Amino acid sequence: MFVKGTITLSKGFETWKNMVSANETKMRKIGFRIVYAGTAVGDDSQLTVIMQFDSPQALEEFKNDAELTRERIEAGVNMETAVMTPMTDLSITNVPS
Repeated sequence: MFVKGTITLSKGFETWKNMVSANETKMRKIGFRIVYAGTAVGDDSQLTVIMQFDSPQALEEFKNDAELTRERIEAGVNMETAVMTPMTDLSITNVPS
């Protein structure tokens, strides 16, 4: 399942990206990967991220992982602004191929 996240970052994209890199093993264990992550041109505090989860249970595990939540907050994620939107299975990618 794909989930779109929009999040405000207080420490910018590079700090967030370094946190993600440090947690790749945990991400694999939970069962998700980042398909895309980037910020608005001229404003690296406004993050959009597309994640792919192996299952709804993996999404719940991600949301309930206290250690990962703490690390995200330390990396500047403003949890109050985080909006996670599950996407439909109907999609297209890489058009034209």
